[in-house]
Amino acid sequence: MSGFRAWWDGLPSGAQWGVLGVVGILVVTVVAGGIWSWLGHREELAQRALSQVLSTAQRAIASGQPPELEGAATALRQYLTAHSGARASGQAWYVLGQVEFRRSQWDAAVSAFAEASHRDRASIGHLSRLGQGYAYEAKGEATKALEVYQQALGTVGPKDFLYGDFLLAKARAQELANDQAGAIATYKQYVKDLPTADRVQDVRIRLALLGAAG
Repeated sequence: MSGFRAWWDGLPSGAQWGVLGVVGILVVTVVAGGIWSWLGHREELAQRALSQVLSTAQRAIASGQPPELEGAATALRQYLTAHSGARASGQAWYVLGQVEFRRSQWDAAVSAFAEASHRDRASIGHLSRLGQGYAYEAKGEATKALEVYQQALGTVGPKDFLYGDFLLAKARAQELANDQAGAIATYKQYVKDLPTADRVQDVRIRLALLGAAG
């Protein structure tokens, strides 16, 4: 130690600060590396746990049996409590929304889908907003469903995932809300923006039934 102290005292003050700066950088790098390693391990554990929960949920959704659906909902909520900050939590919230929708628990479905859409701005988020709108429709709240669809359409365009689904959902909600003129305009927008879509002929038929030309 005395040798180090002598060496240190012999350094110019500028050199001393330089050494301290290098040591500080090394300490930060080591600490950051440890944190990232821990976070990576935590995410890996969360993903493994989610795989098991999703498998159970998918079987429950497919069967439609109330006990299985209730068990899946409980398992998903337990997962979300244990891994609330995990990156995969958005997917878990989305599947919980599906389970609650299958259980006809509309309020719970709306909440789960809304949480998923807040956590994910990509595909899961779009699917969640669509699910949220469906849940509002199932509740008989077409106006709220329309708001969700309209907000979603503000974030996507004709080339984006689910754009056509949002348009059709919006038109359907407008019909449910007795806004025939609005529905016709939305259906026409679908034909204009997606002229080669698989469902464009169905939309033209719907327009004809509403007394409008497609």
